[in-house]
Amino acid sequence: MAGRTDRGNRGRTRGPLASVPPAPAPGRMRYSPPPVGRVWDRYLWVGSLRPGAARRASRRIKTVLSMERAIILLSGGIDSAVTLWWAKQQGWDIRPLTFDYFGRPRREHDAVLALTSRIGTGPLRRVDLPFLKEVDDLRKEGFENRRLLDSPEGYIPGRNLIFYGLAGHYAELDAVRYIVGGHNGIDPESFPDASPKFFNFLNSVFHLSLWSYDASPVQILVPLSGKSKDNVIRMGLDMKVPFDVTWSCYWDREVHCGTCVSCRERRDAFAKVGVEDPVAYEA
Repeated sequence: MAGRTDRGNRGRTRGPLASVPPAPAPGRMRYSPPPVGRVWDRYLWVGSLRPGAARRASRRIKTVLSMERAIILLSGGIDSAVTLWWAKQQGWDIRPLTFDYFGRPRREHDAVLALTSRIGTGPLRRVDLPFLKEVDDLRKEGFENRRLLDSPEGYIPGRNLIFYGLAGHYAELDAVRYIVGGHNGIDPESFPDASPKFFNFLNSVFHLSLWSYDASPVQILVPLSGKSKDNVIRMGLDMKVPFDVTWSCYWDREVHCGTCVSCRERRDAFAKVGVEDPVAYEA
């Protein structure tokens, strides 16, 4: 009947223009960044759909708009890959973040690109940190701090303090709910900034330092905390993580060296699981 309206659209006639929202009233403007990709664009004209299709489209819009956003810190290794797959299973809008510090193997970044492409995420944010160096690289430049002589291989002073500080910065900019890192139960034995205690304190720092925290709280999650490397691999196998595209070696080569600490840990973990490691080794 002419002039008849449905319950969800009182006062508007049917047709494409029925779904166009009215102009906002004058007032103080607030910035709200649009979700990446505008994946709901194809549902904007729901007023021109049949009632059943319109309801389904409306539900899809609400699902997209209600998805929690999560920044995932990615190195390209086994732990970060399993963490990425775990986060995707939570149904979150994934915002991958990776840091290029001094001497980082190019193959790590290649692995990050392969992983995000396989699973499908928002655009990768890549941050260059050329000043951030491992203690071994600093020694070559004449750095002499005897207190760090016995630091573990691959140690970067304050690395996670810097990484997660920057992640908190981007989380507040993009209204992100979670920051997720891939730190297993063995990492804290060598790296103090990978311990549960460190991340608990950092969550408190976010509460104190981020202006919009009360309206949009940010929380660091470490889903692999307490897990051994072999248990992380088992978890990844259950989720069908493509371990063949991950990179664990400290060196930038065509294949894993097989002798560095990280390679040995990887090989030992796969051996414990009883599954063949899908990557090749030099030795």
